[in-house]
Amino acid sequence: MQESREAEIRVYGADVLASPQFQTARTQIHHHTSTVAAHSMKVAMVSVAICSFLGKMHVKTDRRDVVLGALCHDFGILGRYDKFRNSRECCHQHPIDSVEEAMKVVPDLDEKTRKIIRYHMFPMTIHPPVSLEGVVVSVADKVASVGDGVSYMRQKLSGRAAG
Repeated sequence: MQESREAEIRVYGADVLASPQFQTARTQIHHHTSTVAAHSMKVAMVSVAICSFLGKMHVKTDRRDVVLGALCHDFGILGRYDKFRNSRECCHQHPIDSVEEAMKVVPDLDEKTRKIIRYHMFPMTIHPPVSLEGVVVSVADKVASVGDGVSYMRQKLSGRAAG
C-alpha cells in the first residue's frame, strides 16, 4: 500500500521532486529533526492515505492537486532564517511565498492548488482551507508535524538532541 502511495506521489509530483526548490528542501532542517523535503513527503504520504480512506467512503478528491499542494506547501520556508524576523512572521508569510515558489516549478498550477498551499497553516492563520483537498493537506501537515515533534522529544529525552 505504501508503495502505491509513493508511486502516486512520483507520478503527480515528478516536476516538483526534480526541481531545484525540492533539492534545496532536502538540505534545510525543519521541525528540529527533519528536512523540509522529508516533511513535505510525509505530508504527501498522509494526504494520499486520507484520500484513499475518503475514496472508500465514495468521497472523491483530486489526487494531483493534493500531491502538488503537499509537496509545495513549505517551499516558502526555504531560507527562513534569512527571510523572516521570527516564527510568527514565518508562519504567516511562508504560505504566500510557497505559492510563488510553486508557480516557478509548476507554471500551470491551478487556482485550487494555489489555495491548498496558501491556506495550509490554518488554524495558525485566520484563513481556512476552501476545498476538501485543502483540508486534507492542512490536516496531513499537522499530523506530519506532530510526528516530527514526537521524534524531537524522543531525542531530547534520550539526551541526543542539541539545544
